[in-house]
Amino acid sequence: MVRSGDTVTLSCHYDLEGSSLYTIQWFLEEKEFYNYKADRKPEPYSTFDVAGIRVNVSKSNTHDVTLVNVSRSLTGTYKCEVSAGSPSYHTLIARAKMEVVDAPKTDPTIRTEKERIVVGETLRVNCITGSSRPAPSVTWKLNGNRIANDSMHYKVWHYQIPHEDEMQSAKSLIEIRVTSNMFRSGRLNLRCTASISDVYRKSADIEITEDVPRIASITGESPPYDHRKYPSNSLRHFPPFRSYHA
Repeated sequence: MVRSGDTVTLSCHYDLEGSSLYTIQWFLEEKEFYNYKADRKPEPYSTFDVAGIRVNVSKSNTHDVTLVNVSRSLTGTYKCEVSAGSPSYHTLIARAKMEVVDAPKTDPTIRTEKERIVVGETLRVNCITGSSRPAPSVTWKLNGNRIANDSMHYKVWHYQIPHEDEMQSAKSLIEIRVTSNMFRSGRLNLRCTASISDVYRKSADIEITEDVPRIASITGESPPYDHRKYPSNSLRHFPPFRSYHA
């Protein structure tokens, strides 16, 4: 795999076993775009119009051809065809597949509903990548250690979100049943990494703080009960009811 926009050198390795080189030709899906003929004058090379292909002839030779600013349309099977001169006049052919990746233009983002959590609670975190073709893969690490997709304390879901021009972004949701040994000095670090083969790799981090519940303390004392304030025969101190007649 290579990234769109890159300069790519394709190499064709061969052994003519003592014969001279007559010509080497390069094809994309059987369409010739470059050849090199040793005895051609004034220049030994020729290029041919194939959509999307730009050859840097100064960086191309009897073994290599260099393509400039490659695009997704150049994904396909490439062929080099080597023809030997005297005395064998043999032809050697080799093929290889090249995939051009439209990598994300933005870094992944990581979000959670809360950044403080109590041991025993469930932590939910989302990671969303930029759009690309193909969609990136997402992996997770807790405190630097790779997290498996499903285990006793973790569950991971992966989704692909379609966009225009066959682009896709990736979304990953992780749920963690938080335990005390996940914290380092009261904090845990969670990292999501988006990658496409070895041509793209970006990460995003979030730090979660352990929330330790506090037990509220009650201070102060209740005043002593004074039975003298509330005598058992206190009703007799109230004046009797009186009736009024018009």
